[in-house]
Amino acid sequence: MTGEQMEITSERIDDIPVIVEWLKQMKIGKLIDQKLKKPHGNYQGLSYGQLSVLLLTYIITQADHRLCAVEGWVKAHQQILELSTGWSIVEKDASDDRLARVVEELGKQPQAIEKIEVKLGQYLIRAYELPTVVARADTSSFSVNHQQQESEQESVLRYGHSKDKRPDLLQYRQLLATLDPAGIPLVSATLPGNGADDPLYWPTWQQMVKVIGHKQFVFLADCKAAAIATRGQIASTGGIYCFPVPMSGQHPLLLKQ
Repeated sequence: MTGEQMEITSERIDDIPVIVEWLKQMKIGKLIDQKLKKPHGNYQGLSYGQLSVLLLTYIITQADHRLCAVEGWVKAHQQILELSTGWSIVEKDASDDRLARVVEELGKQPQAIEKIEVKLGQYLIRAYELPTVVARADTSSFSVNHQQQESEQESVLRYGHSKDKRPDLLQYRQLLATLDPAGIPLVSATLPGNGADDPLYWPTWQQMVKVIGHKQFVFLADCKAAAIATRGQIASTGGIYCFPVPMSGQHPLLLKQ
């Protein structure tokens, strides 16, 4: 008798199945497919939501956000990815141009992103019975080495007040609102690097109300949120806030009196 030869291949799975399962339970792909506009009729292959799951899995497991590296990673882990997701993944499904199209569409459809954010936050609060008593928001700026584009209005990278003491570098600002005490992200926004933070807190509070589902939470933020207009708008609609008062303008005199 001649024995049949068996070919054995090995493939590292690492934490890929765990990450994929968590993303599936969070309904990331489903929400993106529901809210983003459908691609053109000739589009074939994995959907925007499915590609987003692959990209997020790569970013989380590899601590790398380069789109050009995802295709090779998917090819090296194709079997475990197909088993974990239940999808049929072909070689060019995760090419950098396809992933760039997903990222581009996410950037071009802010209303869809807002709806995804609300649905995702509401689902997390319900699924894990998260407390909704305290929430907070803050902004920060990030300097980058990058060439300035010809039209500044087409980019969020701009010159502005640099907290890094590098006024020679372009920067962008990032806003994040979270739910205490676990720090669950509820609202986020990537903003031009040359704007003021004060006007951001009122629309951020409004968005947090949509996600949380009620106004009876304490909104915490720094003194930039304590502008009279912001406090007045929140208080007039029944909101609760706790901000340190900035020691500028008439505030020192009023406190002394």
